[in-house]
Amino acid sequence: MKITGLPGFTDITTAPFIKIGEGYYYIESNGKKNWFDAYAACRLIGSELITIDTIEEWNLVNKYLRDIKIDDATYWTSGTDLTNTGKHVWFSNGLNINLDEIWFPGEPNNDKGVEHCDEMCFTSKGSQALFNDKNCSTKNRYICDTPSPKTASFLVW
Repeated sequence: MKITGLPGFTDITTAPFIKIGEGYYYIESNGKKNWFDAYAACRLIGSELITIDTIEEWNLVNKYLRDIKIDDATYWTSGTDLTNTGKHVWFSNGLNINLDEIWFPGEPNNDKGVEHCDEMCFTSKGSQALFNDKNCSTKNRYICDTPSPKTASFLVW
């Protein structure tokens, strides 16, 4: 995606990140990793596993995945209760996950005492994704997010 507001002769993009709403995201659409490896993969490209701050952001990411028809997968997020079982937080910033409406009914449930990492998954093609806690060793696709790119001004003589 080209960055807007720059002269036409520049060749600056936000790749591999795409802009959705006000955020920039990398969506792994092929490979799968466990939660720890997905987190490391995001860090290698200067980002974090996705943190959803608002229901508007949640809806925009869901819509994007449906619109480009990659809504048949499960994606790791930065959500986890690894540090305090039963208290799900965004690992990237430590804040509580306060969006109750994003969870599947009955989730998070820490099934068999081994589910500590949070995934967003679709129940069927074209549906809204919902949150589920899962065993961190499960291999999923993942979504990374990064701060907005910074702009710089300069003069060329």
